[in-house]
Amino acid sequence: MPSLTTLWINKNKISNLPIIVEEICCKFPNIKILSMMNNEAAPSYFNGGSLTQYMDYRQYVISQIPGLEVLDDTEVQEKEREVARKTYRMQRMREGRRRRKELHR
Repeated sequence: MPSLTTLWINKNKISNLPIIVEEICCKFPNIKILSMMNNEAAPSYFNGGSLTQYMDYRQYVISQIPGLEVLDDTEVQEKEREVARKTYRMQRMREGRRRRKELHR
């Protein structure tokens, strides 16, 4: 289904964010609008998550799906995209350094 541009997977008991995001990227490369509300993997005020958890979730998804225009009924702003890219680029760099250190022990 590579031509799919809108995906609503609300209320589906999704708990592993990295796996579902990777699947979405692989199966729906042209995704523009994504809604994952009311899933464990998508924390929000409405399902017991904090604002910090929601912002982390949002940044992660935006950083992994470059063409995303709307996430959970909220438009992705360009500034938000830049922050997400920088945040998760730095995290990947730290993880890479940590792995290299572990390999050389």
